[in-house]
Amino acid sequence: MAVLGHDGSLLRTLACPIPADRRYRLRGARRARSLPPQPGGPITVQRRVSSRGGLMVARQKIHAGMIHAGKTATVICENTHFRVIIDGETAAVVPRTTTSEVHRYKANATDKRTQARPTPQGQ
Repeated sequence: MAVLGHDGSLLRTLACPIPADRRYRLRGARRARSLPPQPGGPITVQRRVSSRGGLMVARQKIHAGMIHAGKTATVICENTHFRVIIDGETAAVVPRTTTSEVHRYKANATDKRTQARPTPQGQ
């Protein structure tokens, strides 16, 4: 039996209190999964700041400021906070209020100049 802390770290292991010959009688019992992988350090992602100065990482809205609208931001995701870096300077340090994982590592807006418009046939 494993005892995990609130952040998922292994605190200690204990012997199973039920003898081996009686375990088969447990209802709904199933084998334990392996322990979740421990994070290797902070994750770095890139986001494009919206026209209103906001961006979103791990389902959390972060306001970098309207002065940074349209710029590409590098966000360092740590366990307790997000650090937003724009043009080599730290623009914001925001406490992390969500436990969601980061699924997108690079997200940019589409560039309207590079998208070709289809021309109508017959003109």
